[in-house]
Amino acid sequence: MTKTTSATAIAAAAQAPTEKPDAASTTPVKPRRGRPPKSATKAAAGGTEADAGTTLEPAAKRRRTYTKKAKAAESSVSLELDERVFFSNRLSAQEADTTQFVPGDEDRLMFEEARAAACLTEGGAAAEGGGTTPSTPSAVAGMVGYQVKKIRFGSYIIDSWYISPFPDEYSRHALLYICEYCLKYMKSEYTFKRHCQKCTQRHPPGDEIYRDDNVSVFEVDGRKNKIYCQNLCLIGKMYLDTKTLFYDVEPFLFYILCEYDSQGYHFAGYYSKEKRSSMGYNLSCIMILPSKQREGYGKLLIEFSYLLSKKEGVPGSPEKPLSDFGLLSYRSYWRRAIYEILLARGGATVSIDDLAGQTGMTVDDIISTLQTDGMLHRLPGSPGSYAIVADAKKTEEYVSKAREKNPRRIDPSKLRWAPFLIKATLDAAPADRRLSTSTAAAIGGTHVNVTSDNDDDDE
Repeated sequence: MTKTTSATAIAAAAQAPTEKPDAASTTPVKPRRGRPPKSATKAAAGGTEADAGTTLEPAAKRRRTYTKKAKAAESSVSLELDERVFFSNRLSAQEADTTQFVPGDEDRLMFEEARAAACLTEGGAAAEGGGTTPSTPSAVAGMVGYQVKKIRFGSYIIDSWYISPFPDEYSRHALLYICEYCLKYMKSEYTFKRHCQKCTQRHPPGDEIYRDDNVSVFEVDGRKNKIYCQNLCLIGKMYLDTKTLFYDVEPFLFYILCEYDSQGYHFAGYYSKEKRSSMGYNLSCIMILPSKQREGYGKLLIEFSYLLSKKEGVPGSPEKPLSDFGLLSYRSYWRRAIYEILLARGGATVSIDDLAGQTGMTVDDIISTLQTDGMLHRLPGSPGSYAIVADAKKTEEYVSKAREKNPRRIDPSKLRWAPFLIKATLDAAPADRRLSTSTAAAIGGTHVNVTSDNDDDDE
């Protein structure tokens, strides 16, 4: 039986509204790349568009809220800054604020005026000097900006006598601070005190070759300890007008005289000499600190230099020309050394060669001293022959006064030293042409010492 549909049922179906499909049952719309779908945004906002419009704040209200939060954050930060500890609670927040030290317009104007005045001063000095630019260290140190007047050396504050070519940043300070152990120079007292607390050096960086009671002498090589020797020369220039060597210290040996106590070896003076002098000089320059003068240290170093000359078996002499004070000191030592030998011989005959062998002095220095004292007399009837004529009473009086005035003497038995010898580079030659040890020693005589290749490993 066929099923028929009535006309009324069809009309009712045509008038009924069509139902929309359920959102859950439909396929989800694929969102665009880069932003979420609108439905997800609305759901996150807490409802439909109508609901979201009632919950979101206006833009002006949001800005006011953000401003209040920013001010609250700033106030909390300022409170945190006030409660912070600056420099172990030694400074307050106001004292630690460095913004007050920012240079202003008044400070810049003051700087420009000072710079203009300095340019005028330097221009006038250059015009007076012929407009030439100084190129040597001594000329640079002699410029208008040099201000060093005193040095703090250990526990002493010592006036400087002459200009020394310290670097420009140091030469513009009236007082320099120098460590008495490592000879490092500094600009401020604070740096000097910090250095003294940290400095571990308590003696010169060399070999102690002589010690007698509280007096010691160290031998320092200018090539191995270049910075120390350069600082030493800068200090020496402050008290030696004729000194011209400051930085080229490698060809020299330095002998440092120190006073010893429980704290270490305190610098008192020094002298230097060339490692290989073509003129036979045993001393290039000598300097005693003003705080240690008039204690016999100058004569002690002069006697020590001649002791090394006698140890080497070669007569020595100081580098010429001598300064006025140097000539007086050497004449005094030469006279005392010669007179002591004449007294020891009694009335026996003494030749100039005997004096040279016992004193370590050159023949020229001995003859010059005898002529100055009027002790050389020409023998009658013997042209070219001279005799040493000395008054025994005057000689004895002079020696006794010299011993009372300067009782310090060098004890040769306390010297621990071997002559400095430059090593020959035998390894540079081919194997078949290298010299044997005995042959190399025979070339230079009895004073040659052939060293091994490991002697310079510490350099």
